[in-house]
Amino acid sequence: MSARRGRKLAPLPSFTALVYLFLYAPILVLIIFSFNNSRFNTVWNGFTWRWYELAWRDAELIAALRASLLVAFATTIISTSIGTAAALALARYRMRLKSAVEALVFLPVIIPEIVMGFATASFFGIVGKAFGLSTIIAAHVAFSISYVVFIVRAKVASLDSTLEEAAMDLGATPGATFSRVTLPLISPAIVSAALLVFTISLDDYVITSFVAGPGGATLPLKIYSMVKTGVTPEINAISTVLLVTTVLLVFVSDRLVSGRGLRWTMGGLSCAFALLVLFAVGGRGHAAKGGELNIFIWSNYLPESVIAEFERRFDARLNIELYDSNEALLAKLQSGAASYDIVVPSDYMVTVLREQGLLSELNRDLISNISNLDPRFVGLAYDPNNEHSVAYMWGTTGIAYRKDKVSAPIESWAALWDKRYKDRLSMLDDVRETLGAALKLMGKSLNSTDPAELEQAAQLLFEQKPLVKAYDSGGFDQLLLSGDVWIAQSYSGQIAKAMVENPLIGYVIPKEGCTIFVDNLCVPRSSRRKELAHEFINFALEARTAADIANGTGYSSPNFAARGLIRPDLLANEAAYPPRDAVDRCEFIRELGPAISLYDRLWTEIKSK
Repeated sequence: MSARRGRKLAPLPSFTALVYLFLYAPILVLIIFSFNNSRFNTVWNGFTWRWYELAWRDAELIAALRASLLVAFATTIISTSIGTAAALALARYRMRLKSAVEALVFLPVIIPEIVMGFATASFFGIVGKAFGLSTIIAAHVAFSISYVVFIVRAKVASLDSTLEEAAMDLGATPGATFSRVTLPLISPAIVSAALLVFTISLDDYVITSFVAGPGGATLPLKIYSMVKTGVTPEINAISTVLLVTTVLLVFVSDRLVSGRGLRWTMGGLSCAFALLVLFAVGGRGHAAKGGELNIFIWSNYLPESVIAEFERRFDARLNIELYDSNEALLAKLQSGAASYDIVVPSDYMVTVLREQGLLSELNRDLISNISNLDPRFVGLAYDPNNEHSVAYMWGTTGIAYRKDKVSAPIESWAALWDKRYKDRLSMLDDVRETLGAALKLMGKSLNSTDPAELEQAAQLLFEQKPLVKAYDSGGFDQLLLSGDVWIAQSYSGQIAKAMVENPLIGYVIPKEGCTIFVDNLCVPRSSRRKELAHEFINFALEARTAADIANGTGYSSPNFAARGLIRPDLLANEAAYPPRDAVDRCEFIRELGPAISLYDRLWTEIKSK
């Protein structure tokens, strides 16, 4: 009987191993590829420490780490102090409305993070508190206190009260009893709770993204924004540092609660903080006499060399905060609690921001270099007189493909519905771009508001879904480079860089047309440094600067004067600079008003089925 039972249980260890492999293999891959001597996570190209060195020297990355550490330490001190006092009160004293107080303690843990983040941001907007590190700390304290109460209260409840009573009987005052008896007994729980709070605060993204402001970008925010344009070994390196630190702190917290191995516990704690301090002293510092400029911009849209040159020339400091969608930019400016000096909205979002009174009028007398722009990118429909915006970069959303994998020529959006390429297709994770592709395939405008046309476009996407390997707006270039995907709806700038890495990647604007976008430099109405903001815009429009930006990002420059300084291989790249007749087939995305709710509903249905 026991032998048969043993044979039945034999697969269990193997099954358990597979589960753990499934859970932790991605983490292992991330760590391994942080040592890969290649810019792309596609093929192992040898061992290197280079990415850790680059991460250590990256001023923006290290500034984000410092911000995270400051927030985490402040949150830990405040939350632990308040939470410990609350735990003692709830465990030791009877009070009126105790059940209501306990429910309030539970709420931050039960409420979804996105709801809490939105509610917190709304509160700060109502009271007129500007977003920054202080608002992040306040939000973190609000959800961290609960964890301290849970851990410390459990320890207090298990204490032997006779020890405190004995101390009191021997003449100790209540204060002396607490400091010499109670506090030492519950200190492992307090330290464990503090480490847990520190870890949670250090890793938080969702709530932080709602309440972060200029100069308040934490490391998770920075990493997320970088990932949107592809995972590189530099991201792997800093993510590995964050991962190892988190694991060590959780290990220490667990051992303190269980009262095991003080030597190993302190060793783990020392390693964790040593690793954080080692990276926190990296980066570069700059004492700016000319003031600071807060820039809210897309990821990888402002090369480090351009930042350094502006800071040197104007003796100023640029605080760069990143966003991943126009809607995220809109939400921050609408809150009224974020003060930025430069923002970079896309064409249709300029219209929205202008209509809502969120943009300042530009002083054209301070922007003499606007004459360097190609006339095609001056006076566009969304801002006919360039009163609120000037073109910064432009691009298209077309089809990228592997020339060595795809046999027939790619000319139409229909290629993304070709059953021969099942599980070798990827689409952007973007409602306007994806529905826009289906509408273009139907011969309709990508700005259609006709419910019948939109339902038909959604039906096309339903039919396409079994063929799609991924909806991905950030890593489609790496999917193509690795060969996991052969055809991808793609942004031109990322593909232009991928084509340099692998000439077997091609890019085409479909015959039906596609999206063309122009990202613009604007000054928000809430800016406090409008004169310096105008200096930055004029600087960005200089021929040399515009060429450096184009060469560094891979996106197309609207700056005609910069053409002679842009790399010849980039100018010859059809993804970055497509033929004029192909561009003429493209269409700008426009603001749709109430119709956007139908787009959102259809997109939710497509993604959820």
